[in-house]
Amino acid sequence: MKGKVTFTSFEINEIGAQVNPTDMTSLFKVFMQNRFDPSTDSKTKIPDEPGNYILCLKPNANLPKVPISLSFTNFDGLKVIYTGKTKTSLRKRVFGQHLEGNNAGKSTLRKSLGVLFGYKQVPRDKKPDSTKTKFGQADEEKLTVWMRNNLIMFFLPTPEFDGIEIELINHFNPPLNIDNNNTEIRAWLKKMRSDK
Repeated sequence: MKGKVTFTSFEINEIGAQVNPTDMTSLFKVFMQNRFDPSTDSKTKIPDEPGNYILCLKPNANLPKVPISLSFTNFDGLKVIYTGKTKTSLRKRVFGQHLEGNNAGKSTLRKSLGVLFGYKQVPRDKKPDSTKTKFGQADEEKLTVWMRNNLIMFFLPTPEFDGIEIELINHFNPPLNIDNNNTEIRAWLKKMRSDK
C-alpha cells in the first residue's frame, strides 16, 4: 500500500464549509452529508463534477456467496464494497455507467458484481478480435435492478480525486476494487473476469 498523500485545500460548495483534505475524519463527514439512494433519489442530486465516491450495501443486503472469503469495513454503519473516482462527472460515472449503464464493459464495478452473480460474459464490441466483455442484456438489466435496490452511494465533489482514492482504498480495502487492493480477492476477481 502507498504512503500518506498530501493534498491541497479545497472548498465543498454544497456545504459551504472549508474542509482539510489531509484529515480523513473531516472528509468522511462531508461524504456522510452527500448520501445518494438510487432507489429513491433523483440522479440530479449527484453533482456533474469530478470527485470520489463510496458504494455500500444497504442494511440487510448481501453480495452473492462466493468460494473466497470477503471482508468488509463499515462506513456510516454500512458495508463498503467499492470506492471510485472520476475526473469528469460523478453523475455520469456513478449513475450513467455504474447504476444505469447496462454495459459492464464500461464499469469495473458492474463487471465484478456480474461475475459474483455468475452472469455469462459476452463480447462488448462487434470486432471479432476484441477481448472486452459485458453481460447479456437480460443479465445487465437484472444487475441494474439489484444495484439500485441494494446499494447506497456517498460522494465527495473534489479535484483531488486521485490522492483521495488511494486513501479510501487503503482505509476501506473494498472487496470489489481491483487496483491497490487485497491480493487474494483481486487475483480471484481478475481470474473470474477473464473467464468467458
